[in-house]
Amino acid sequence: MKKPLENKITLLLIFFLISCGKSDQQIKETILKEKNEQLETVNKEAIINLTQKYNSVLGWDSLKQYTYLYQEMFVEQRKTISFEGELSDITKIDSTYYLNVRNTKFYYNKNYIALIALNRQKFIELQNILKSNNHTNEGCFVFRVSKIVSASPEIKSDIESDGEDFYSYINYDFNNTLLIFKGDLIDFYLNETADKSND
Repeated sequence: MKKPLENKITLLLIFFLISCGKSDQQIKETILKEKNEQLETVNKEAIINLTQKYNSVLGWDSLKQYTYLYQEMFVEQRKTISFEGELSDITKIDSTYYLNVRNTKFYYNKNYIALIALNRQKFIELQNILKSNNHTNEGCFVFRVSKIVSASPEIKSDIESDGEDFYSYINYDFNNTLLIFKGDLIDFYLNETADKSND
């Protein structure tokens, strides 16, 4: 139960917001925006804490490096990686689940994808978090890299229609490089967001 002083403050706040000419929807949007800005700071701190906990490498994707340097750092020296990105898919082969995480940053004509194996226990933990309304599918995934593949893919298809040849293709420019990091999950953090279901 609110105290009389809290009730007065709440009423004054409501009166102030209404007197500013804002609609209920605008007020809700403003509050949601403020919550998300606060959570952005919380998310950054949580990712830094997760990285420090496992002594993993963060910010590696901002470095202009050739693939062999990443191979030396993560495969040969066995440093763990903090891979920030968006979880785009989950697949299952036998009893092992695999996360497909796409790095959302773009530096120096390089794109990064992680294919991360995880056990059933970690999968259930991840699934429960994804089902909640206060987390996104973006975050940080700490894993041990077993392999790094470098590619400049070009996918083409030849389609015939009405007797004429049509060529449609996805061309991944040879100047761009796709690096695929493969490994086993150690831990993860999914970004928090304001719960929109309460609106």
